[in-house]
Amino acid sequence: MANVQQSAELQWNTDRRLISPGASVCDGPQNPSVVYLIEAGLVAMCAAVSETSPTCVGLLGPGMLIGFEAGNHWASSSYRAVGSVAVVEIPSALLRQAMHRRPSLREAYLGQLRGRLAQAELVAACNALHALPERCARWLLRLHEQLGEVIPVTHAILAELLGVRRAGVSVALQMLQRHGAVLQRRGSIVVLDSSRLKDCACACPNGLVGPDCAVSAGMISDGVISDDGPRAWIERAIGVQRAPEVAGDEGWARREAALRVCQSIVAQGLALLGSGALPIQPQ
Repeated sequence: MANVQQSAELQWNTDRRLISPGASVCDGPQNPSVVYLIEAGLVAMCAAVSETSPTCVGLLGPGMLIGFEAGNHWASSSYRAVGSVAVVEIPSALLRQAMHRRPSLREAYLGQLRGRLAQAELVAACNALHALPERCARWLLRLHEQLGEVIPVTHAILAELLGVRRAGVSVALQMLQRHGAVLQRRGSIVVLDSSRLKDCACACPNGLVGPDCAVSAGMISDGVISDDGPRAWIERAIGVQRAPEVAGDEGWARREAALRVCQSIVAQGLALLGSGALPIQPQ
């Protein structure tokens, strides 16, 4: 058990990686043993139904966990980097253990899921009610708010965010460029006038999942049981105090060693309570 956990903690300490703009962070339940914590950048959460192309249903920023829901109803989700993204790979078993021991971490993750659901509902309503140029302008405003004037997205990525074909994105961007709101460049879009872009956009909000739900690496590592927990201490103590093996009865030696450890624990507990240590005779 301890060796497995040491190996997992070693991965936690070293498995950090950078995701290039437009690249996939993780796709559905391909590797359910790993969870990703976003440290920097924006990740587009996309969903696909049946054979349809993925459509962005929300943006996730630093402190958000992705991949922990793999295998459940989010299995069709995929995640794409919008600009450069830094993530930490965390063994799922470690995160599950940390959530079990730290209720605040579990509540933060539940808050993230609620925020993601609210985003998905908003985007679904926006897709149904607003025209493509309005939605395109709104997504550019969202990205502008987080990434600045130069938005490192291609027509293909923007089409995926909007759930439409590239041809439709090209027409919408040409209209926004004629209004003096944006300038198209190879591999990026520059916001020239955010007020004009806002005039062209729908009235939907820009917000990400609330920062009060953000998770840090420290919250997870602090909630993990260390190798020096009570069980590990007892197992080490039994190993030290084990009596010489009797031929054919190794089990007796382990029972005797365990009894001695228990005697020590009881004696220490009684001493702390001020009652004094009472001798316990082995049966």
